[in-house]
Amino acid sequence: MSFFKRAVKSTQEAVATDTTIHRTIRYGASAARALPSAAGQYMVEKVPVVYWLPKYNPRWLLNDTLAGITVGVLLIPQSLAYAKIATIPGEYGLMSSWLPNFLVTLMGTSKDLSTGPTSLMGLLTAEIIADVTHEGYSPQAIASAVAMSVGIYSLAIGMLKLGFLLEFISVPVLSGFISAAAIVIMLGQIPSLFGVTVRTGTANIIHDLFAKIPKYDGPTVGIGLGGIVILVAMQKMGQRWGKKSKVVWLLALGRSAVVLVLFTGISYAINKNRPNDPIWALSKVKSNGIATPVMPSGQLVQKVFPRSIAPFIAAALEHLAIAKAFGRKNNYVTDPAQELVYLGTTNFFNSFFSSMAVGGAMSRTAVNSDSGVKSPIYGLIAGGVVILSIFKLSPALFWIPKATLAAIIVTAVWHIVIPPKVFYGYWKTSLVDFIAAMLAFWLTLFVSSEVGIGCAVGFGIVYHLLFTAFHRVRRITSIETYSTSPPTSPSPLMRNITGGAQLIPLDTQVFSIHQSILFFNAYHIKSQCLDIIQTHNSGAVITAEAHKERNWSVAGSRRALRLRNKAGIVDEPVQIRTVVLDMTSVHNVDATGLTALKDLKADIEKFGGQGTELRFVGLNGRVRERFARFGWVVRDAGDVGEKEGGTRVWNSVEEAVFEGERGMQGVGGIDEIRVVGSYGEKV
Repeated sequence: MSFFKRAVKSTQEAVATDTTIHRTIRYGASAARALPSAAGQYMVEKVPVVYWLPKYNPRWLLNDTLAGITVGVLLIPQSLAYAKIATIPGEYGLMSSWLPNFLVTLMGTSKDLSTGPTSLMGLLTAEIIADVTHEGYSPQAIASAVAMSVGIYSLAIGMLKLGFLLEFISVPVLSGFISAAAIVIMLGQIPSLFGVTVRTGTANIIHDLFAKIPKYDGPTVGIGLGGIVILVAMQKMGQRWGKKSKVVWLLALGRSAVVLVLFTGISYAINKNRPNDPIWALSKVKSNGIATPVMPSGQLVQKVFPRSIAPFIAAALEHLAIAKAFGRKNNYVTDPAQELVYLGTTNFFNSFFSSMAVGGAMSRTAVNSDSGVKSPIYGLIAGGVVILSIFKLSPALFWIPKATLAAIIVTAVWHIVIPPKVFYGYWKTSLVDFIAAMLAFWLTLFVSSEVGIGCAVGFGIVYHLLFTAFHRVRRITSIETYSTSPPTSPSPLMRNITGGAQLIPLDTQVFSIHQSILFFNAYHIKSQCLDIIQTHNSGAVITAEAHKERNWSVAGSRRALRLRNKAGIVDEPVQIRTVVLDMTSVHNVDATGLTALKDLKADIEKFGGQGTELRFVGLNGRVRERFARFGWVVRDAGDVGEKEGGTRVWNSVEEAVFEGERGMQGVGGIDEIRVVGSYGEKV
């Protein structure tokens, strides 16, 4: 009995002194108290329209209407063309295009992003259809099952805010994959462009392209190449004279629709009396209105669910990259987690209409932005245009030549092939990044997308695990040698600052990075830095004139306010002027890390306005070499002459913070200093 009592007492003492148990109870209680209000706030945030619509400026409606019409018209030929890539009937491409536009008004955080069928989604869907269609399922049924699977993945990742998992795919891997995918898409149009049949597989298509030259169909070649020539000519006209003439600009933007109308008219005139024996192959699109919603087969969804990881990754990465790029261009903030929720909701419910998987499209987004769109309300107009085409244009769509759709596809995707100089840049910057890019490129080109992405990502992860496991220890043989390269741990000054003994200007933020900056942590480090800056500092002052044309989005200001409330900051903070990155402990940086740092520099300068500066401290020789090979000019703070204008590098945090302020007017002063807080926050 005494043994039992001792055991109970020992257990009680262990529980009473167990830090992990106490921490779990404390966090659990805190979460339980916050759950009711947090749950309601969480659900409201999934419908961003409730925040920005009350502040909508009625003067924007004309811009949104014109942009919506433009995007809607552009969607018609593109949805037909990308359905062709996916090997599903054209009408299902149109069916895939109306719902995303309606939902973007309710759920989108990007005013520019146009969601719908894309060439990449078409290719990845076609690969799955080719593997599953022999089991007796129709292509459109398989496509809708893929769309539902992509929707489920996207909703799960977005709802749980696990988007950081996508960062394990580096920029070089994406470059190789996208380039190869574009080439595969163009090669897939060979039969329609030249009127011949070819075998499957990249190597076979290339062989048959030349072997079957004598069998090319003349009228088909004329229609296809004629379409390409006109599309390219109209694009060049827009680039040269578009700024001078509104008519030329509009024609260049809508060149796909112009070519579609032109060659459909020619096709109808020639083939109207011979619909069963046309001169060239016809699309024969038959649309009877919006289909009755039907849930995809559960058994089919189970079959394609594992294969749909690649389409999800491609859709999510492309969608988020385009949203972020145009948000930065037009000075507003997007929410990646909410964009994934929107993408998932769109694909999930789209699948009930036998639709293919959709995502953000660069070409349509660029047109939308150039059209002067002001808010996501454009989606209502664009969706209406697509629905109108579904109900009213079906008889005309029957006569579209397949060669014309192939021409539209080829001219739409060849610009996404990454230039060779980019891969040469990877070669110069990092051999590992170059190898990863080449693995993604060649395996995607000659094997499959899943194998290409999987092997390239796996190679990168294995390399960095081995690099960490077998990291070399450097022997210091003398004080002189040690002083020529930065130490591998924070200096006494840095610890002194962290302890709060040094004062730092209120307009300055200092961050210490204690690990290498690589593809799997680069954008996480960047986002943490930006969050702290927006918490403790304000951005550039908005002029009265700029306020009149205020941005539609309130996401950025709401996020900054939420961060400041969480930090207990009530008063308006000082405008940011200087950001110092202590890179003393950074031993390695890859191409994705350098890209993230470059993005951070651009974001800081845009947020802080003219005169805002990013400074580095303690770049070692290896990291400096990577910067140089990447094409980023860095110079020691005391250097003058040829390297003037590059990003400055300082020997210590103290010098970067204080000596750098001496040459800047309006910075410093006893009323603008504080005991540093952000430097002690781990990044």
